[in-house]
Amino acid sequence: MSPKSSPQKAATPVPFRVGVVLLVLGVAASVLSVFQWSQLLTLRAGGSTVCGVSDTVNCETVWNSPFATRMHELFGIPVAGLGLVWGLTVVALSALYLARARSGKPVGPAAQGLRLAAIAGVVSVLVFAFASFQTGVVCPTCLGTYALVAAIAGVAWKGLPAGAGQWVPGLQWTVGITVVVFVAVLLPGRSLSTPQPKVGELLPVASSSTTEAATPASLEAYLRGLPMAQQQFISNALAQYRHGVPQAAAAPARHRYGPVDAPVKIVEWTDSKCPHCKALVEELAVLKKRVPEGRLSLEARQFPLDGSCNPAMPKRGPDAPTVRCVAAKAQICLEGAPDFWTLREKLFAAQAVLDTERVMEIASSGSVSRMQLDACIASAATAAKIQEDTAYALRYQFTGTPLVVVNGRQAMPSAPFLYALVMANGNPSAPAFDVLPPPRAMPQDDHAGHNH
Repeated sequence: MSPKSSPQKAATPVPFRVGVVLLVLGVAASVLSVFQWSQLLTLRAGGSTVCGVSDTVNCETVWNSPFATRMHELFGIPVAGLGLVWGLTVVALSALYLARARSGKPVGPAAQGLRLAAIAGVVSVLVFAFASFQTGVVCPTCLGTYALVAAIAGVAWKGLPAGAGQWVPGLQWTVGITVVVFVAVLLPGRSLSTPQPKVGELLPVASSSTTEAATPASLEAYLRGLPMAQQQFISNALAQYRHGVPQAAAAPARHRYGPVDAPVKIVEWTDSKCPHCKALVEELAVLKKRVPEGRLSLEARQFPLDGSCNPAMPKRGPDAPTVRCVAAKAQICLEGAPDFWTLREKLFAAQAVLDTERVMEIASSGSVSRMQLDACIASAATAAKIQEDTAYALRYQFTGTPLVVVNGRQAMPSAPFLYALVMANGNPSAPAFDVLPPPRAMPQDDHAGHNH
């Protein structure tokens, strides 16, 4: 009697649906990262983001935080871009897992690669969440990313088959795919969103012993020393400025830096949470130190991008105090103070963490007491001055803050361009400008500001 043949042990089925779930979650994480990146570009170009809800629920504060800026400078793409790299890596590893499962090949390397990607995602989320917590605001889209990362990590660790001994090939696949995806994202990403140049980088270098400028021998020498891209930019901006029609001031200056008879009179309108406005305020602080004394006067006016105090803006909610309106009113209340310009620059320097209480702390840290500031902010006179500023600004066909007007004509909010106008005593037809290349049509985003 022949021995009874024992049945073969059935192979453990590969959970195909787990791979599909991970693929869908990876696509969702990638789409959310693309959305956040597009919102960041909208913010940089002056648009309104969907999650700038209030002082405490605001993605913009997180995206403009020092941590986010450092990460952008380090990797060449914003944090949202890093999220996109991670999401696409999960998508690629999930696709690899499904392809191997369908063809009957071992899925261990792909499974372990997904687990490694999940670990990297969780660690990154913990770091980013801590940095976001330090800003004191809630970023709704960031919370969505955190939830997707947690879901992917849970599915990868609980649902994928064991891949004992496959950690090394899993690591190789994960690193290789991540590098390929990072390079693919980096190339277009650097052109879409790059860190801003350093403050004053394109202005004459200040002397090491004093705060005075190491002024070039002539305006012509300054223009010739600029990079070609900047020469072209100034040429374009100059052509636009020449076509402008000067308008008389709509209201007398309430506070002025420099003499009333300066040949170049700049009036600028800003919003406290507008990144381009922060850049302008920083550049003007340097510009004031690097132009010859008496040639420049400067007025700072307000255009808060909030309908609760600015009739030109739509209302987003109840008329509760908001950081934009409080900051605008605080600056108006400081106009008679000797430390106005210093405190204003401190407000913009703290933009990433600015809320209503921080505004009040900074604004009352100088010569104006908190009690005086509270009374002034609540006054009808201050509200009327905001109305005056917004009505004045709306005489110009501008698309966003910051708005800069030089001698009655709208001008590009560019420190090199403004410096050149000052050195030309406000004459846009000065012979020195002949060294510039012929003007070209200005791209739409060359005057990117925060849209109103």
